[in-house]
Amino acid sequence: MHRKSPLTSTQEMYLKVLYEVRGKHEIARVRDVASGLGVSPGTVSGALKKLEQAGFVEHEKYGVVSLTPAGVAVAECTLRRHDTIRDVLIEVFDVDPETAAEDACLMEHSVSPATVNKMIAKLQEIRHGGSADLDDPADRCAACEAAGLCQAAAGAGA
Repeated sequence: MHRKSPLTSTQEMYLKVLYEVRGKHEIARVRDVASGLGVSPGTVSGALKKLEQAGFVEHEKYGVVSLTPAGVAVAECTLRRHDTIRDVLIEVFDVDPETAAEDACLMEHSVSPATVNKMIAKLQEIRHGGSADLDDPADRCAACEAAGLCQAAAGAGA
């Protein structure tokens, strides 16, 4: 049975976009997040306040937004799920990359960690000629799930 996550899929998206913006620009501001999500800066400010209260971000009013270690963990887990799903759609099902990215964005919040781990294993098998002797993917989302932060785990049990 999966634990209930304290995050919504929308909150996970905010964390993921913050993580991606930070990677491109080294810092993130409300306007960057708003642009990345296609929402107003006011909407972002309200969401960031909740994420800050929950301990996932730090935000200076009219300043820089940064992820806490917990925020980074959730963002990385969400991004890993997204990339894995996108790659499976492209490499296994021959879905065009743009559609695969859009579909992965929708699916990343609901697919279970066990399914993501199976997808990772299948991709490793495909990419390494069926004879991959790589690390066990069973712990890919373990840190996020163990902390009760994995939205996919919460959704799978709901």
